[in-house]
Amino acid sequence: MNHKRSDCQRCRMRAQSIFAGLTPEELCSLGMEVEDMESGHGAVLYRTGEPARYAYTLREGAVKLSKSLGNGQEVIVRILHHGDLLGFEGMQGEPHRHTAIALAPSQLCRLDLAELQRLSERLPKVQAAILQRWQDALQSSEEQIVELGAKRAEARLATFLLQWSQRYPQLRSLPFPLTRTDIAAFLGLSTEHVSRIMADFKRQALIQEQGGQLEILKPTSLAHIAGMPDAHKSD
Repeated sequence: MNHKRSDCQRCRMRAQSIFAGLTPEELCSLGMEVEDMESGHGAVLYRTGEPARYAYTLREGAVKLSKSLGNGQEVIVRILHHGDLLGFEGMQGEPHRHTAIALAPSQLCRLDLAELQRLSERLPKVQAAILQRWQDALQSSEEQIVELGAKRAEARLATFLLQWSQRYPQLRSLPFPLTRTDIAAFLGLSTEHVSRIMADFKRQALIQEQGGQLEILKPTSLAHIAGMPDAHKSD
């Protein structure tokens, strides 16, 4: 992993960071360093149970947060995209709750938690921003569990693909670094079941997948399978 000092004032993710509400003067007087960090595919940022020293903002790429069950099975609890935060449970003095692994080459901002704690005490706007982002993430995870939990496998996978596409609204061809095993671990399905459904979606020309890119060819038809609100429309 490569590290260098970050320029928060010129960062294109500033509006989505925990420093979004700070003035240029407050940014200049942070009193802490924010590091730019690059991690390759498969790089482990931290592991479950490790003492938390750093928190991160994901600027580009994708990261999975996973846990291992008693039988060794991996469960993915969240998949993070650009703008998402991770590792902030360390501000409560807790060890990391998950293992964080880069699903693709990723760019992150790394913040020292001890320095961040002191900064949030000095600048309540930073503390409020962290708490709000944390609450938003918990709400999003809860809504996703409800949305996916009661659906049949085909509907669950169709919903997941449409939700993925919503994270890249300006793109027709979407970055899609997930393996079938990753998707299965996130949706609570077997890898074989996911592979079978994805192949079926391709045969129906609902999606196209090539070179780590995904294209939703018939979003309305996929929405119909997912049981989503706009399923009455036609492609």
